[in-house]
Amino acid sequence: MLPQLFPQPAYAEDQPSAYTILTIHCLHRGFTTGAILGLVAPFARSAFTAILRRPASVNSLPWTARLLSSAAVGSLGGTAFLAVGMTARMWGREEIEWQDRSWRILSNTGQNREDDWSFGGLVLGAVGMGVAARRPGGFAMGIPIWRAVVGGAAAGSVLGTVGHVLTSSKDVEDVEKKIIAGEGPLKPKEAS
Repeated sequence: MLPQLFPQPAYAEDQPSAYTILTIHCLHRGFTTGAILGLVAPFARSAFTAILRRPASVNSLPWTARLLSSAAVGSLGGTAFLAVGMTARMWGREEIEWQDRSWRILSNTGQNREDDWSFGGLVLGAVGMGVAARRPGGFAMGIPIWRAVVGGAAAGSVLGTVGHVLTSSKDVEDVEKKIIAGEGPLKPKEAS
């Protein structure tokens, strides 16, 4: 996603839009990380309720609606958490540090592939859930449409990440072979 939007120069100190690149990357990672935690939370709550042998709370929402709602809250919380974390980590840093981190993100083919898969899942999840939630008796009845759409985007982002992980081992091997052969993204600079 990012390499298609932002060009990468030969050297990190020439990287334009470094603040934007790093911010988008951190917020996207926060969204996906929060979504993972949000999707796990309802299962953890059910398990703890069963272990403690307490009666489950009466919840009128269907399981899918609770899952989507939890994913939405988790993804928004994760995004906010990483926004604060990035600000704290990068506060007062020199521009070259922002450029270096941004340049490294753009250079990392595995990260770029993960971003593409995750963002693709995010868009498909949001659109799919937006359509499904608006139908009468829709998939996410009982929760507001915005929460269903954000929850669908969160679930899609996680599924995109899982898709990347399940299909990445061959690509990683190919990149490693290119690097060893001196042909990959980290090939040595030619002497002038």
